Amino acid sequence: MPSKTFFQVAAMALIGGGALTLLINVVLTPALPHNVSFATTAASIIFLWRQSASALAAVLLLIGCVGLYLRQAERAGHFGVFAFTLVLVGTALALGVEWREVFDVHDFARRAPDALNALDAEKGLSLSNIGAIIAISTFVLGWILLAIATLRTRAANRIAAWMVIAGFLATPLLRPVLPGLWGAAVGNAILGSGLAWLGYDIFPEVGAAKK
Repeated sequence: MPSKTFFQVAAMALIGGGALTLLINVVLTPALPHNVSFATTAASIIFLWRQSASALAAVLLLIGCVGLYLRQAERAGHFGVFAFTLVLVGTALALGVEWREVFDVHDFARRAPDALNALDAEKGLSLSNIGAIIAISTFVLGWILLAIATLRTRAANRIAAWMVIAGFLATPLLRPVLPGLWGAAVGNAILGSGLAWLGYDIFPEVGAAKK
């Protein structure tokens, strides 16, 4: 079993990842330029801040998910192993997507905006689109399954685990209902709060107090 220090680091990482998820989608995403070309958006300083924060959130969630799984590893069984593998791979892939947008897409938008707009305007899915879909789908499914594993093992607060699931499901459901980007903002606020709560709950001191 990892040390108490490791669980403290993992808990703080999960709290930080959840808090950043909330901040990114409630503050930075609505501040992105509207009714402009993709290249104009990608070249903006807000886009750079948003994607940089997203990359940092992915790093923190990558560390945090290890602590969350290890809190339940002895009881999680094969389902837990599968969920953890999926969330680890999905979060790593999501980090790759955010990293590319910080260092490649933002730079491309500044240096060759017309080319980027032409690529964005092409019909059908590009290889870049397919790669991003695979990454985000694996990320979402992995975290939902890890939240379900957490519910099954009661390794952390059940309401927090349900909030993670609800946040992922609410985001696409609220988009047609709420104006602009607020549907995604509300869904991700629920998600970020749930992740941060799970992080708080895996602190060694908190876990020991519940036993």
